[in-house]
Amino acid sequence: MPSSMICRIAHFEFDIASTAGWYSSIAGLLTGFALLAILLPLDHEAKREDVECTNAVVVFVCAFFSLLVLSINYAVLAGRTAGGTVAAVAAHEQMLFGPAFGLSALLLLFGLNAVLRTYGANREIFLPAQHVILLMTSLLGPILVLSLQFSNALDLEFFRVQNDPDAARCSVAGLPDTIWINLAITGVAVAAVLALAALGHRLRIPRHAPILIAKIVLGFTVATTAWTAVVAPMLPVEPVTGLLFEQITLTLTAIATVAAAAAAHAGQ
Repeated sequence: MPSSMICRIAHFEFDIASTAGWYSSIAGLLTGFALLAILLPLDHEAKREDVECTNAVVVFVCAFFSLLVLSINYAVLAGRTAGGTVAAVAAHEQMLFGPAFGLSALLLLFGLNAVLRTYGANREIFLPAQHVILLMTSLLGPILVLSLQFSNALDLEFFRVQNDPDAARCSVAGLPDTIWINLAITGVAVAAVLALAALGHRLRIPRHAPILIAKIVLGFTVATTAWTAVVAPMLPVEPVTGLLFEQITLTLTAIATVAAAAAAHAGQ
């Protein structure tokens, strides 16, 4: 095979462990913000049927626990500095922590958007900021989550290329076919997010949708922690870094992100 067909991603290098330390610090910082946000409605005289305040409190609580767990997970991931199988496990864990971290950050915007709609006598002056938050939560944020998760998939692909001579030879544009499949999954999800942004005001989404998304994100974070701490280290490296795992994870991330973008339109 010509040398031009050698996979370009073989020259790509990324220190997952080093970056995980920064992610742990950021997740810890956001955990503090979430804890502070939980306390905001305490001096707000809300009725029992005040859906927005209820949504905000539940969303902030789920975001707090999810980010707290992620800060610990990323701290553990930062210790995986060796190569070989350890590098494979690190790429595997990063692939799973990515959507949990991105969606947890979106939860903070969910809660902030709900609080600004109901909290304080001068909430009307926050309407311009509320529009920005809605744009970030329903459009820009989900696109960022999808983009970062695609980048995590590239790190897993790099490990395979480094350890499998057959995977190091590519075709279209010097990239593996698996990357094009991942790019297609990401592209479809981005298109769905754009469609939701354009049609969101016409959709009838339950106002408790953010609560459902928040509980799912927290449950996913806990399940991911149990998986990476107990199950993944005991598995052979092949299924941990396999194509099927990578594409299923990317697809589930896309579905969850699109659902989160839809939930952001609830109560507009």
